[in-house]
Amino acid sequence: MKGKCKLCLIEGVELQASHFLPAAIYRSMRGNPSKGNPNPWAVTPNSAHQTSRQVKAPLLCKECEQRFSKNGEHWVFTNGLKNDGTFPLAATLASHVPYAQEPGVSTTKVYHAAEIPEINISALSYFAASMFWRGSAYPWKADGTCPVPLGPYQEPLRQYLMGMTGFPPDVALAVVVREPSGIRHLTHEPLGEWRGELFVAKFPMPGFAFSINAGKNMPLPLRRTCFVRGEGNPIVLSGFVEKHILDEGVRMINRGRRKIL
Repeated sequence: MKGKCKLCLIEGVELQASHFLPAAIYRSMRGNPSKGNPNPWAVTPNSAHQTSRQVKAPLLCKECEQRFSKNGEHWVFTNGLKNDGTFPLAATLASHVPYAQEPGVSTTKVYHAAEIPEINISALSYFAASMFWRGSAYPWKADGTCPVPLGPYQEPLRQYLMGMTGFPPDVALAVVVREPSGIRHLTHEPLGEWRGELFVAKFPMPGFAFSINAGKNMPLPLRRTCFVRGEGNPIVLSGFVEKHILDEGVRMINRGRRKIL
């Protein structure tokens, strides 16, 4: 169908069936067909079932779909967690000395991505921004609302994704690499909410957990930990994020949203 691309804003273009969660996420969660149904599980308040369904909508033109792939998705999924258990980015981090490590805990480490040439900082930043923007640009939820109500930060993120401006100065992105665990393939759609004057959003996917905070009066510690603007481009390797993701999955089920495992 023809319409207006939500990203480049060009009218009358052929709109693609754009995924909310990239198709590569679904592929990374598929099992071995020789062992039965390979499709991931979708869990709702009323059921748990395996499905091949992927959420799509007429959102982007072909050129912008390619823009998302070239600028972020290709690198992230080349270096991210595979369904065979390999995880190139985690292996890269393990081969370097962390900048900081939580005292007495071996599973939470902070690295300076700027000192690790194998990490494509711009691709990780672009991919994360594209996911949160995508959640704000279309009413993906069953009740007809957007799961990531970015408000005044939607347009600056769109301009960043178009290469018109840099990463928005009042948005802080955190990137966590999830250490191996039994549930690191669990994911759900990007979700966001306003907490007073601060906007908070999160998006877990196989091998990663992304979050953003946005606000003109954002606390300084959040600004300092920003993957894009923080000193050394801090990136975290942790296994503790799993408990928070699992807890959020339970809350989502109770609220009637869907998560995929």
